[in-house]
Amino acid sequence: MPKISVIVPIYGVEKYLKEAIDSVLIQTMQDIEVLLIDDGSKDSCPQIIDEYAKKDHRVIALHKQNGGYGHTMNYGLERAKGEYIAILEPDDFIKCDMYKKLYEIAKKFNSDIVKSAFIENIDTPQLKKMVHPNWSKDIPENRSFKIQEYPEFLYYHPSVWSAIYKREFLNKNNIRFVEAPGAGWTDNPFQVQTMCLAERINYTQEAFYFWRKLNYFEADDLKDYTLPYKRSNEIHAWLEEKGICDKKILASLYMRELAYIGIILAKRKIENKKDCFELIKKMLDRMNEEIIFDKNYFSKRHLKIYKTFKNLSFARAMLLFKRFKKSIIRIRLGKKNRYVVLFGRTIFGKTSY
Repeated sequence: MPKISVIVPIYGVEKYLKEAIDSVLIQTMQDIEVLLIDDGSKDSCPQIIDEYAKKDHRVIALHKQNGGYGHTMNYGLERAKGEYIAILEPDDFIKCDMYKKLYEIAKKFNSDIVKSAFIENIDTPQLKKMVHPNWSKDIPENRSFKIQEYPEFLYYHPSVWSAIYKREFLNKNNIRFVEAPGAGWTDNPFQVQTMCLAERINYTQEAFYFWRKLNYFEADDLKDYTLPYKRSNEIHAWLEEKGICDKKILASLYMRELAYIGIILAKRKIENKKDCFELIKKMLDRMNEEIIFDKNYFSKRHLKIYKTFKNLSFARAMLLFKRFKKSIIRIRLGKKNRYVVLFGRTIFGKTSY
């Protein structure tokens, strides 16, 4: 049995695929299997993964009809044989010691999940830079914990790929991805289920994973405004089914949902604004105001955002104006990140992580 099964769901990413695969095959941990799963790509991805399978016995090339990200991930989970499961997006890449270090932590603590920090690899025509997001410095690295202790993981980006998961834990709890068309934001329910059911979560602030962001405006990543609503419904239905009603968990999810509502409202074009606003209103109405107005759970900033979103037309106008300003000029003059973007071009840029 390999120590780690790396699942790579692939669709139409020939430009970046070799970089992703190479970053896995040079891992200092050699005892891995790599499941390259082509989800019906129309470009050269099928040929690329077949070539890698011929060259390296650890690589398994799998081909299937297009079924979307969730279906592809489940296809891989059913075939994986490793003690732990890792996920690599085919347009990203990782440091060579990622799996060795995460596996060492997993074995030390018998972890269900080992989560690591990651690096945003912003790769857009307007701006190219690397950023290490500043997550809480209070999350312990010397012991395991449950999500109730550090529920902020449910507020941050799901980043399901900057972690490894015990396969036995996933199978025991029947944790799989939602099978929705396309990408479908199916990482959200998966992350909530794994984090909420894990008995032993471990974390390292060390960042190994380079998450490539190809759009200057985050809202441009969202093709279907209904996706946050659909995934939110599924998450809350699952929480109710499992009897999970911890206020800190719910507060963290509400804060993430507010961020997602902001992404929806910042879209340049909304196909059906009336329907969109109705879905957002349902998301807001579901939020428990006893939690939202309790300063022990909600920050003043998020409370202000919540109140602003009660007037969706105003909120959308404000976010579109911010988007307009950002398209003209964006300045960051911090210690680690120093850049100026003017009219969509970086005229000065320096960043570190």
